Amino acid sequence: MIDFIQVSKQFGTQDVLKNVTFRINAGERIGIVGPNGAGKSTIFSLINHEIEADAGDIVLPKHCRIGHLKQQLNPHEVELSLIDYTEDSIPELKTIPEKIQTLEEQLQHFQGLEKERALKQVGELQHTYEHLGGYEMRARAEAALSGLGFHVDEFEKPFTSFSGGWQMRAELARTLIANPDLLMLDEPSNFLDLPAVEWLQKFLRGYEGTMLLISHDRYLLRSLATVTLEIAGGQATRYQGGYDYYLTEREDRIRHQLAAKENQDREIEQMESFIKRFRAKSSKAAQVQSRIKQLEKMERIEAPATVANTSKIRLADPPHSGHEIIRLEKGGFSYDGRRWIFQSLDLNINRGEKIALVGYNGMGKTTLLRTLADALDLSEGKRVLGHKVVVGYQSQDFAETMNPEKSVYHIVKDEHPVAMESEVRNLLGGFGFSGDTIDKKVSVLSGGEKIRLAFARLFIDPPNFLLLDEPTTHLDVQGREALEQALKNYKGALCVVSHDVTFVRNIAEQIIAIDDSGVSRFPGNYDYYQEKVEQRAANVSPPAAGGTVSSPAGTSSKPAVKGKDARKARAAQREAEKALSKIERKIEKLTAEQTALTDEMMARRDADFASINARLAEIQGEIQSLEAEWEATAEALG
Repeated sequence: MIDFIQVSKQFGTQDVLKNVTFRINAGERIGIVGPNGAGKSTIFSLINHEIEADAGDIVLPKHCRIGHLKQQLNPHEVELSLIDYTEDSIPELKTIPEKIQTLEEQLQHFQGLEKERALKQVGELQHTYEHLGGYEMRARAEAALSGLGFHVDEFEKPFTSFSGGWQMRAELARTLIANPDLLMLDEPSNFLDLPAVEWLQKFLRGYEGTMLLISHDRYLLRSLATVTLEIAGGQATRYQGGYDYYLTEREDRIRHQLAAKENQDREIEQMESFIKRFRAKSSKAAQVQSRIKQLEKMERIEAPATVANTSKIRLADPPHSGHEIIRLEKGGFSYDGRRWIFQSLDLNINRGEKIALVGYNGMGKTTLLRTLADALDLSEGKRVLGHKVVVGYQSQDFAETMNPEKSVYHIVKDEHPVAMESEVRNLLGGFGFSGDTIDKKVSVLSGGEKIRLAFARLFIDPPNFLLLDEPTTHLDVQGREALEQALKNYKGALCVVSHDVTFVRNIAEQIIAIDDSGVSRFPGNYDYYQEKVEQRAANVSPPAAGGTVSSPAGTSSKPAVKGKDARKARAAQREAEKALSKIERKIEKLTAEQTALTDEMMARRDADFASINARLAEIQGEIQSLEAEWEATAEALG
């Protein structure tokens, strides 16, 4: 176990931690949450002895192997290949073979008891090497790199040849395969795409040590953390449950603490009033002194630390447009004329559709988004914009496109010079900028403020086709939820690239996936897309519900069937396909009911939790039964 006992840490004049006490038990999976700058990463640095506490004690178990993924890469030169650097994750694995070799060379000179001791030592070293995974470390490294999006033909490339984001992925793989006793992950999904986040989540579910996870990714927090530690206002508060439990309990705790503080404040006010009234009266001297002592001894209740409030983002209603928003006809793009990012792509997006682009980084999500925004010209084919369509495009580097020396007001005003000052001020107010805050320079804004300003700049001339590339990267949980709600209410068409699973799951009604096979469209949400991907991975071939937009030609692996047998086979196949479609519709209906009930539980404190939970259990059983029926039918279909 790890104990923080009355720990304090100050940076400059800021008390990051004030007399913090909490315990981390062996095997716990703890999600660490709180506002940016509250001290979450400081906890990791203290555990890892990178910094020292100003006061208090931190007790760590002896011989604890720690794996620590930081938000930034260690500043050391790496002269190894990608695979060699990743594999080199446990220092002992280098020294153990050398010790074994030395002992084996010495064995021929040993006799009797001395030889016995040396043989025993060799056995112990071999056992340690095996226990640390030395014999399988290469395979672990290859599996982790592949899961995080590297291609096999990249394994032998120099580590330094990769960009910072891909180096961070390798660092993550290196940290994970070491299988440490204590795994500390600081925003591990920052440099990942959706497939890599999914792989990471599955990997971490199988990790058996103690895990500390700092993340703004609600999907990872919900699926991995069983305990939540909130760092806010210099304090650490432990919640004996996962992220959803934390949200509920935190609200109750704050309410009770505020009520207790209000009661104490009234009591203090009354005592101070009594002291002031009767201080000069000798007949009341004893009572006055008694109250003075009470005040001196009273342990003051502090106002609860609250997560910084993020102003809501209110998007203006978009102008009317034709039904068709945009169409690509046989579209293709290549940067060098040799390697095509996509080719022969037929794609149309209609009014009100909300689409997420998913796939590994480097597959072309951003490129496709930029061609839709007309920020890149197609190399072949045609881009047709619909009637009265106004495009609003926000790139990954939106912060760099805003002059840091300009004020909030002038960033928006300069985007649409004909706008009246009152119009600009009203718009900025809707994005959380009011009063003197509109005079703040861009350079002093937080990540969340910058993204709100970027949206205000877009909506001074409201678009009806919004294209967003990684809009959640600079946002904490509250900022992501505010943006999420705004986009759910947005009435225009939307295309978004994001690595936040929860964000995509709650926003997107359709998925466009880009992978080695081409560009495919799935007419369902993220869960529907995941289901189809899993079916494909399991080599099950249900009828294509999504429809491939663009993919390489393939050949069927089934032998040809002729004559009467062929007619029977086709009839049986049609029946099986109808049955599969019917089952899928039932599952989708149950899933929608499941989502609605879960949302009701989260949104309403007066909800009938008992009956809802009972129905959710029934739904889960029905879904499992239908899935088993679907698998049996699909297997019969072949």
